[in-house]
Amino acid sequence: MTRLWIARAGKHGEYELEALSEGFAIIGFHEVGDLSRFKSRDEIIGHLQDAMPDAKTGAIRNYAAQLNQFANEIAKGDLIAIPRRLAAGIAFGRVEGDYIFQTGADNPHRRKVKWLEEAVPREKFKQDLRHSFGAAMTVCEIGRNNAVERVKAVLEGHPDPGPNLNRQGTGPATTPDTDASEEDYATDIEELANAQIVAMIRSEFAGHALAHLVAELLRLEGYKTKVSPPGPDGGVDILAAGGTLGLGEDRIVVEVKSHDGPANQDVVLKLLGAVDARGAQTGLLVSIGGVNGPAQKLLDEKFFKLRLWQMPELLDALFRNYHRLSPDTRGRLPLRQVWAPMQDSGE
Repeated sequence: MTRLWIARAGKHGEYELEALSEGFAIIGFHEVGDLSRFKSRDEIIGHLQDAMPDAKTGAIRNYAAQLNQFANEIAKGDLIAIPRRLAAGIAFGRVEGDYIFQTGADNPHRRKVKWLEEAVPREKFKQDLRHSFGAAMTVCEIGRNNAVERVKAVLEGHPDPGPNLNRQGTGPATTPDTDASEEDYATDIEELANAQIVAMIRSEFAGHALAHLVAELLRLEGYKTKVSPPGPDGGVDILAAGGTLGLGEDRIVVEVKSHDGPANQDVVLKLLGAVDARGAQTGLLVSIGGVNGPAQKLLDEKFFKLRLWQMPELLDALFRNYHRLSPDTRGRLPLRQVWAPMQDSGE
């Protein structure tokens, strides 16, 4: 029976691009060493007690449950989900290999995965599944409410049929060997809230409207801005400049990508050309769908000339300036700040 797992690529999504571009599910826990010789949670608990002598007993059991799932319970043919942090949506793939410890890699705990979709919008799923995808753990199984069949339906282009789907083999999976199933996990409230805010942004500021939201945020950060009209833009959606009357040396060309897919190397090259053509100092790429591997490599090479805003940076700018946004923008994005206890995802 096919099972569905979350395997987060870092607490802050820092391994997402590596996982998707290299075809692996990748988790952290690099400090605990190779797990291939341990065949049960209890064996991993014994290992972690030596590898993490300062960790509390409850934390050891929590980490061991997750690591045992990743190393021993996930099977070939199972589905893996990465709720994206750096970009909108959820990546889904099918497991193709057993657990490996890739010596020399920064993040050595891996499972070979064929990624089927890199950014399925969370809005494709009904609220109960969106809540499950917000489980505050690095590794866990999503087994209730016919999750597997529903994800398969969405990946095939159909609507989420909901938890009452009545088909053979759609009952919730069980994990008798572990403490860990998503029913028992605390929800990452921040991630769940951010995902809802991203959905609002995608709905209220679809297409070129996102450029106007970014321009407003830049104006609140002290820049004079000019937004290009809709249509072919040659790599320029916004011109932004600092200083009195916008005549300072801090001149930025901004390209805004509002679609789900990652921006590629051609987008970055076009932005780089626009920076030179417009006499700017810096290019800013704003991409809801993130960037692919070649694009990130070029951005890294042009560190002193290009910057990238993915979802975390865009949300940071929004939260930083929310109280100063225009009444119209706040009306389209009605938010309220709340405080909540911090939760440890076990990463």
